[in-house]
Amino acid sequence: MKTPIDRRRFLRNGLGSAAALSLGSGLFGAGRARAATTATPLTATRLDDALLLISGAGGNVVVAHEPQGLVFVDGGLKTRSSEVYKLATRTLTAKRAHTLLNTHWHPDVTGLNEQLGKDGAKIIAHENTRLWLSTDVQLEVDGKPIPRLPPKALPNATTYTGGKLDVGGQEMRYGYLSQAHTDGDLFAYFTKSNVLVTGGVVAGGTWPTADWVTGGWINGTVAGYKTLLDLCDADTRVVTAQGARLYTRAELEAERAMLAKLAEQLGKMLRAGFGPADMLAAAPAKEYVEKMGDPTQFLTESFKSLWPRFAPDA
Repeated sequence: MKTPIDRRRFLRNGLGSAAALSLGSGLFGAGRARAATTATPLTATRLDDALLLISGAGGNVVVAHEPQGLVFVDGGLKTRSSEVYKLATRTLTAKRAHTLLNTHWHPDVTGLNEQLGKDGAKIIAHENTRLWLSTDVQLEVDGKPIPRLPPKALPNATTYTGGKLDVGGQEMRYGYLSQAHTDGDLFAYFTKSNVLVTGGVVAGGTWPTADWVTGGWINGTVAGYKTLLDLCDADTRVVTAQGARLYTRAELEAERAMLAKLAEQLGKMLRAGFGPADMLAAAPAKEYVEKMGDPTQFLTESFKSLWPRFAPDA
């Protein structure tokens, strides 16, 4: 039997109870990374003479070297930040970092903010990311909130759309992926190296679960993939949120098509009055399980991400 929902019931009960099942349970990058990387060794992969990929510290970290020092795209978890910084400076023979870009607000990518902020680095982020980092984020009704960052660790160069930097003679473009993984996602694209950093929007080898509590949703994720694809050609190397393996444009396109199909199916189920249990029983992602793994959490959170936008009025 279907269990219909209405907007009034969602606003009364849904948001609070659903939050208890969200990032605090490890559904998004931050919680998953905290659990997975307490003893994970760091790996450093040269992308070219100027770019380094560091994996294993939470979210992936990309570091660019130039005569003035290092430019970081994300910083991993705070518990691994010292290791990340030492590995980057040693491998790239640099003494300091002067710029950090936060692709979004989750703790698995903002671990270097405090160290580099104290050192006077420029910290670039979307304005919504700065706002989330400026407050205690309550993602579990009865759980401990994720604490705000100290003032010096907050982004000090924010944008609503994007921008560009000259990094060692090549342009690094960064731009907004609206309401995708969160409501403050940025990508970074190194034009000469032809390396695209997706941040949290593309998980990498697993389901890209949107943090709907802080503004992400499945349809925004699909749109984010389209924006990323427009930046790629067949030779682009794509750095995803997790893992050292690089994606190709073809892999991005295949995942976008899968997500678009699932987003359409979930939307139809919601409008038909399905609840989360009914949706899971219908197994809309069964054909992708072998490749992507268990879809239960992804489907549950993606379905909830539609509630604030599509839930019917009573």
